[in-house]
Amino acid sequence: MSASPIFVRSLGAVCVAGDGVPALLRALQEPDWAPTVGLERPDAPPLPVATCRSFSTGDVLPPLVARRLDRPSRLLAVAAREALRPLGDPLPWPRERVAVCAGTWNAGTSALLEVLRVTFLVSPAEAPPAQFPSTVANAPASQLGILERLGGPNLTFAEKQVGGLRALAEAGRLLARGRADAALACGVDEGHWMNAEGYERLRALRGEGRPGMVLAEGAAALLLAREPGPRPAAVLAGWGAASSPAPPHRYPNDPAALVLACRGALGRAGRRPADIDLVVSAANGIPEVAALERAALEILLADHRPAAVGVAGRLGEGAASGALRALVAAHAAAGGEAPAWGAPPELAGAGFGTSAAPPRCVLVPGVAGGGSALALLFTAP
Repeated sequence: MSASPIFVRSLGAVCVAGDGVPALLRALQEPDWAPTVGLERPDAPPLPVATCRSFSTGDVLPPLVARRLDRPSRLLAVAAREALRPLGDPLPWPRERVAVCAGTWNAGTSALLEVLRVTFLVSPAEAPPAQFPSTVANAPASQLGILERLGGPNLTFAEKQVGGLRALAEAGRLLARGRADAALACGVDEGHWMNAEGYERLRALRGEGRPGMVLAEGAAALLLAREPGPRPAAVLAGWGAASSPAPPHRYPNDPAALVLACRGALGRAGRRPADIDLVVSAANGIPEVAALERAALEILLADHRPAAVGVAGRLGEGAASGALRALVAAHAAAGGEAPAWGAPPELAGAGFGTSAAPPRCVLVPGVAGGGSALALLFTAP
């Protein structure tokens, strides 16, 4: 455990509920809220993907800046500027000591598809040069660093749906080891039919009479720092990671890695399983994920049954969803109003319910296809 706390100083979000953290919090208070789902594809019915239909760079980015950024970079820039706004200008820390850690599942898909389309159908010489910088997954984090003149470490993690959680864990590690004074920990995904098509063919997406996940685009940013800074929202008290061998498109059968990740987060924070007041569930509509999480929590918690809330099943799945779940956890630990969505069915059936009392210790577990397991622990400041 580090010598001084790592605070969540501020939050920013763009998601399928709307632009800004207030839009997300309003949706969380509507028990029946659900996104509009449907992403057009060239030669088949729409895919179960939720997009940020009302997204606009508005007064956040100058038009000439917004025009040169691809959609994932615009999403991340707007979310990050919301997180940076309460800090003022100049920032409380030297900009060369502010890191960017981002997780993404599919950033770069649209730019890469356009470059390949022109290369194969027209000529390599006609490939659009302006699109090349956006064909790599780390483009949004790099563009954010350039836009905000942030000269600290700039890292991107492509770890499927735990990418956003990994970004937060790495940001915490950078701060704990003195590599940065502050860090923007982020998740970002774009909604694109080519990416979603692969998961549809694997029958991993929700369909008619078929359980599965709904993919979503969006971005979330949590500003982490020690001192100085504005009044902290919450504390990133611990993080843990582990893995189990599994094919890239499948989940592990054994919950041991997820249990180990959760215990790692608790151990770093100096907390016990009985201290957990709320679990922001990883359940996303895929039965294997729900069963894996339930088994892990039953091992971890024994007879303890804290409150639980499901987020990914409504806000959609992705690396951005992981960061949004962390944002919900940080807001709850800071004393914010508890979400009205309740526990996912699998956890509700195991005795996880709701609580009217503000949680002071919130666990965010996550598991990805291929076997990566991450867990974060947020506590009240």
